[in-house]
Amino acid sequence: MTKASESQLRRALRKRRNRDRRRSAVHHAVLIIVVVFFAFPLFWMFMTSFKTPREYYSMPPRFLPQQFHLFHYRKSFAPWTIDPTQLSEGTYFIEESAGRVEPVGPNILNSFIIVGGSVALALAVGVWAAYGLSRFRFKGSKNMGFWILSTRMMPPIVIAVPIFWMMRSVQLTGTHIGLILVYVLFQLPFVVWMMKSFFDEIPPSIEESVFVDGGSRATALWRVVIPLALPGVVATALFCTFLTWTEFLFASLLTDSSSATLPVVLSNFRQDRGILWGQMSAVMVVSLLPLMTIAVVLQKKMIQGLTAGAFK
Repeated sequence: MTKASESQLRRALRKRRNRDRRRSAVHHAVLIIVVVFFAFPLFWMFMTSFKTPREYYSMPPRFLPQQFHLFHYRKSFAPWTIDPTQLSEGTYFIEESAGRVEPVGPNILNSFIIVGGSVALALAVGVWAAYGLSRFRFKGSKNMGFWILSTRMMPPIVIAVPIFWMMRSVQLTGTHIGLILVYVLFQLPFVVWMMKSFFDEIPPSIEESVFVDGGSRATALWRVVIPLALPGVVATALFCTFLTWTEFLFASLLTDSSSATLPVVLSNFRQDRGILWGQMSAVMVVSLLPLMTIAVVLQKKMIQGLTAGAFK
């Protein structure tokens, strides 16, 4: 190779590296913009939970509070007490005059009971249905999974009134079990559809050793198939949790003051005389913590479940 060709090759490689660096810089810039766009509302909500009303009503807006106050957290999760010192200083007069909301601790417990109960019941029923569709062939079995999923294509508002009257006729309105059953109704199509895809990736031949030893289908499912499909179970459970944790329509229709979930009680912060932005932000920050904790703890299982499909 001549010196001229070597020089041309180096220039070509240099141009390619520069082009790759510019492309990488553009990709990183776009990624940073997207992250900031989606993370900024969370940052603003977190900062608002520590601001005084005078600070989050101020113009121009203040990104950071002058001093981090826990006033809104105390008012949201502790019994309603007014500090005369703070009122005399005028620090919280705007929010105190706007109205009040009862402590939301019981509502968080209601959310845990209803969401946890519905996810557990949906998995207990849906796993069996998904396993049956995956292992048995019958007339219409190929389209059965899609037909089950198509039941979720109907807007929830269409069946809200019939479900309300059904639950009222059996006296399940205002109870945990009533909302749990409704959530199971909406979670089952997703559970069956998702779990069937995970079970399809597991060869049926693996279960033959269980049958040879005299085991039943239930034994093969719980001792062989479920452990192999555990990442899929975790991903499905998280999907159902995220789906129902923020559900508002049926929670507002089928609950009362003693069984209301977090999304319902959040709407109470909009008072006739104003919006309790500080307390609302504090409750939203706390309500996000369980989801973030679950996602972080089960992150590996969730990623394995969402990327499953290369079973060997």
